Amino acid sequence: MVEESNLRSRRKAEHMEAVRTLGDVPEASWFQDVKLLPNCAPEVDVEDVSLATTLCGVKLASPIVINAMTGGTEEALVVNQRLARLARKYGLAMAVGSETAAVRDATWEHTYTVVRDEHPEGAVIANVGMSAPTETALAAVELLHADLLQVHWNVAQEMFMTEGDRAFHGALDRLAETVRQVDVPLIAKEVGQGVAAPEALRFVQAGVSAIDVGGRGGTNFMAVEAWRQGAALDDDWQDWGIPTPAALCEVVQAVGKKVDVVASGGIRSGHDIAKAVALGASAVGIAAPLLRLVSRPDGEAAVAAFIEHLHDTLRKLLVLTGSRTWGDLRKRPVVMSGGVRDWLMARGMAAFVSEVGGRDEHLHSDTHMGFRLR
Repeated sequence: MVEESNLRSRRKAEHMEAVRTLGDVPEASWFQDVKLLPNCAPEVDVEDVSLATTLCGVKLASPIVINAMTGGTEEALVVNQRLARLARKYGLAMAVGSETAAVRDATWEHTYTVVRDEHPEGAVIANVGMSAPTETALAAVELLHADLLQVHWNVAQEMFMTEGDRAFHGALDRLAETVRQVDVPLIAKEVGQGVAAPEALRFVQAGVSAIDVGGRGGTNFMAVEAWRQGAALDDDWQDWGIPTPAALCEVVQAVGKKVDVVASGGIRSGHDIAKAVALGASAVGIAAPLLRLVSRPDGEAAVAAFIEHLHDTLRKLLVLTGSRTWGDLRKRPVVMSGGVRDWLMARGMAAFVSEVGGRDEHLHSDTHMGFRLR
């Protein structure tokens, strides 16, 4: 038991070091192929703009979610403590890393519960892996008095992890059982491979309340596992996965009217966030940039500046698209080109591309805002 706990703790420490060392390739996320339509006559004041959203019925002051990162080491305690303080300051939801370490060994509980201690009234998201039994999920939620639960799906990472799982049959049945047993909404979360429409439908059939698409473009956990083994990921695997905007469109088109959708994977700017919300995301998850910043000597100040910059950009983009709320922005056209468009067209989603690109209702009518268009 002690040896297993030590090995798990060491692995978590190595994961954090790998994320800080490897960086990511933002252009791999394809957000550059998504464009918002500017509004040169917005009739919106900055003070009228609201960044508020809801996720699974939980009201949030911002769409930014500090996504699952860590726990189970003393270094993780510091990271989670600092990030939780900032989550409280800016009204952000925060998810912890997989809590299996704490459920199996109470020694590490404090590295997770510090998030609730520092963010007592905020939205806190518990986290377990797809292989975790329902009892572990229940304990994870109870440990944090969590508002939501993530069940993360990391098959690609497990396949490249020397000590990883190799048996995945039955995971969807476990998910459905966990949904039935836990008393908080459940989010099915990918971690870099992306969620396609067929799997989104399966998650919904299992009863989840939200799906985090976890697309390609951020941390590559196959590369992380290769790094842990002292190697580099083979070139053939570098572009494995569905880029985040494409995964987001797949999920929104398939199940977006039934569950909330979270965009994550290479979200690095306010522009990425606004584009994701315009395409249908209720919230966006950011992890690696925050881990790198919070690990600096001026960590909390650096993360605070980053969040404030994101929020400032979001307010500007809402004004510049004539949107007071995210609901307004979702009525605005989104133009997709390049890889995103090619992907969606190849996947038979031409109608979705046309729908989001032609949201200007007045262009299909002879009147707009009470004026006759001549």
